[in-house]
Amino acid sequence: MRKFELEAISGIPLVHNDYQGVFPLLVHRAITGLVSGRILHLYSGTSLIGDVRIDIEHPNATLNCDVEDFVKDDIRVWDFVILDPPYQITRTDVKLNSYGIKGAISANVDRRRLIKEYLQKHTENVLWLDQCAPMIKGFYREKLWLVLSGGFHTVRVLSWLKREMKPLL
Repeated sequence: MRKFELEAISGIPLVHNDYQGVFPLLVHRAITGLVSGRILHLYSGTSLIGDVRIDIEHPNATLNCDVEDFVKDDIRVWDFVILDPPYQITRTDVKLNSYGIKGAISANVDRRRLIKEYLQKHTENVLWLDQCAPMIKGFYREKLWLVLSGGFHTVRVLSWLKREMKPLL
């Protein structure tokens, strides 16, 4: 078991009723203070972080397409990949219809496997904001930020995973 850094931050949401892909200020600062080089942002929402930002329909994305289709075809190598996939979905009819999914990515084994395999081949660092702290074979956990929003908002976790070795795939 490798030790990793842990930090709790206040992540009071900018939008109280609907998330809409906005990083809370301290999460935004943690990400922008860390990333450098070639940056890919999957499920980018309103964020402007990343050289390439992939989102199904948001106008701030540099490419509007399904993330699954993108990772199936992309062969580039990235210094950092940022993911903020859909998770606590209260209106699946509105938020997930265009993705063709019924729940959180973390609960969808096939999509999660596809993304993990892509990350194993194409990046050195992963920043993954979700309701869980995923691990990927060939990476180690460098740091976790617990995003404590307060009120009745769910605690989220920003995981920083660093490549340890390239697995034999």
